[in-house]
Amino acid sequence: MGDYRRIADRIADDIASGRLKPGQRLPPQRAFARRRGIASSTAGRVYSELVRRGLVVGEVGRGTYVRATPDGPAGRALAEPGRADAPVNLELNYPSAPGQPELLAPVLAPLLRPDALAEALLPAAATGTEPAREAAATLLATPGWRPAPDRLLFTGNARQAIAAVLASLVRPGGRVGVEQLTYPLVKEIAARLGITLVPLAGDAAGLLPEAVAAAHRTAPLSALYVQPTLHNPTSLTTSRARLLQLAQLIHDLDLPVVEDRIWSFLHEPGDPLAAHAPALTHVVDGLSKRVAPGLTVGFLVVPPHRAGAVADAVRSGGWSAGA
Repeated sequence: MGDYRRIADRIADDIASGRLKPGQRLPPQRAFARRRGIASSTAGRVYSELVRRGLVVGEVGRGTYVRATPDGPAGRALAEPGRADAPVNLELNYPSAPGQPELLAPVLAPLLRPDALAEALLPAAATGTEPAREAAATLLATPGWRPAPDRLLFTGNARQAIAAVLASLVRPGGRVGVEQLTYPLVKEIAARLGITLVPLAGDAAGLLPEAVAAAHRTAPLSALYVQPTLHNPTSLTTSRARLLQLAQLIHDLDLPVVEDRIWSFLHEPGDPLAAHAPALTHVVDGLSKRVAPGLTVGFLVVPPHRAGAVADAVRSGGWSAGA
């Protein structure tokens, strides 16, 4: 397992020395693996490690590029986040509440009882327990929509929920429509799953239905990933009229949808897309924004006929919720 880090170290040295320059494209992972005589999976770990270190950036459909040397102009900008020209990392964002530990401590204390802890430490299935499903359904409900508890599944966090539902919907090589500026981590998930993301145009009211229809005519989309409420990173919320138009189009195209509602709790109550297209929409949500990024669970509300397939994806991907 440490071999990939040693290879990443050598690439990092090449970047630091200037042998690899900012903006230079690295070879595709398969070509990199062949040249180094390593497995494709190891090459993937090398590239992921370089991304984690902030040395390269991967762009779906374009490749992986050297980001900057630590002592170069771009590298200094990364190290000085207060600078106006510093790149902005849009991947990780979460609210920070004053007194959060003090608020959480009494809530978590009952879990330390031996009887409660013994139950919490048992293996957790994607379907969770009946009380957990009821609690999650109540948490996710809006004035006009409450998910049926038997359609709820649990993952370790919302990002795992996105990965699981995409893995269950899209075969490698499949196409998934996304907003032109989409949640950055979805690009990485799609790359790992061999999925092609198709950017779709939108306006101030949200994703344009005609853009979805045109992309689907060009080559069928396997699914659509959207953040209709407080979109990351634009903060746009889709209008109700546009949401209804999208719901009708989804019905007409019989197109599965992944609706990411991770920030919806901060917006005035409004029905999700799932309320208007329940047979095709998979809702993703979680606790990382509501509670704390390190104390979380992911929620999936799935169409009734897809519960088994998505649960299998959660299990096989190792995305089940922990204790």
